[in-house]
Amino acid sequence: MMTRVTRGLILLACMTLTACAANNLPGFQNAYYSYNVPQSLVDRIKVKFQEHGLQRASVTRDNVGRVQLIGTYKNEDDVDKAFSIVQSIVGLKSTSPFYPQDVQQKRWELAAAKALDSDNRRRKDAASAPKKIALVIGINHFMDSARLHDIQGEDDATVVQRYLQAAGFSVTAVLGNQATKVNVEHALHQLDDSIGPNDNVFIYISSHGNAPVPSPAGHDQRKMSIMVFDSGEPGITKVDQVDYMIRLQETSVADTLVQEIAKKPSRITRMLIDTCYSGDMLDDVSAESQAYILKTNGGKAERAGISLASWTGPAYTSKGIHFAADSAGNTATTTMPGTKTMVDRSRSGYTIITATSENEESLGPDAKIGVFPSPIPPNKPLKGSFFTQSLFDYLGKYNGDLDTSFRDARRFTSEKAAEVTRGQNHQTPRQYSTIPAQQNQLFQ
Repeated sequence: MMTRVTRGLILLACMTLTACAANNLPGFQNAYYSYNVPQSLVDRIKVKFQEHGLQRASVTRDNVGRVQLIGTYKNEDDVDKAFSIVQSIVGLKSTSPFYPQDVQQKRWELAAAKALDSDNRRRKDAASAPKKIALVIGINHFMDSARLHDIQGEDDATVVQRYLQAAGFSVTAVLGNQATKVNVEHALHQLDDSIGPNDNVFIYISSHGNAPVPSPAGHDQRKMSIMVFDSGEPGITKVDQVDYMIRLQETSVADTLVQEIAKKPSRITRMLIDTCYSGDMLDDVSAESQAYILKTNGGKAERAGISLASWTGPAYTSKGIHFAADSAGNTATTTMPGTKTMVDRSRSGYTIITATSENEESLGPDAKIGVFPSPIPPNKPLKGSFFTQSLFDYLGKYNGDLDTSFRDARRFTSEKAAEVTRGQNHQTPRQYSTIPAQQNQLFQ
């Protein structure tokens, strides 16, 4: 017979294995552990609140010890600022995702009035002729080059612009030093106002993504913002890390602007996001903060940057995002059972493509070389990221068939990422689409 001691040991082992298994689940909340945030860091948060005009904001600890926002906030921008302060000081994991209750002016109230006006205008345009319209945004170099490293966004966006024009799209391109906060927001608002229910819409963005902060939706869903040419603190060599993270939020473009466009009724909307991480921004936080964050993350440095793929689904973890039912072996079109998509509309469909999966960089050739051989033909040089460049090369081969082109570009990108990093890093592009197979054609 099994003794009580034996049964107890078996039960203890099962509990341990269950905890370990749960710890690896997507979206797992670290509820098995307690977060011992030093009081000195909590006090520093409160000081920063006062320095940045958050006079009625405060913090407490949630039921597992994470730092949770409480108090009163003028609007959601102030909430974003408060989350940026907390995350900069104690890290993402130790910041509770619970949204404060007392927010005096909510964005949805402002959006409701705009939506009503937009709906009235859309009714008038319902019988209008269909248009093919596109917005392309890409940046290689940032004003704050000391902190925001160069990427290949403008090189890629130029290729995308040429292809879409050949496919019959009217393209607005905001590139390089023209991609300022004012210009990007203006272009997004113009596109938002111009979309009709019969239109074919394409959006391409390549830039750095800012650190995500919790959203009012709860359930640890997080929102982020797009860094633009003039984001950060250009020309200033030394700056307090917390102040800098707040400045990034203030000088970036809210991703909600792009999400609202994705929600607009149209015949087809396609969105392609190719970005690498903005991950080195927490390297110089104060010694006490860094020691605590390292301890919380098992000795690993925390990456504040997050791919713009956060727009693609509702399932989030504390540091990254994932599709609930996606894997490298899935077909190009994936579904997310048991979850809500961010778009609910009656139309032909939409496609959202990201260059990476969670916690991955969007890779390209060595900067000294600058180019890499095309997968079709190999003697053709391509300049830019592996994914965007190969995707649009395949689109040329398959005459605009997006699903087939994505399949081949994903395979090529994954192989190149493994090759250039010698198997150390992975890159697996993703696609979520409601457009039926064989009908996702850009030249239609």
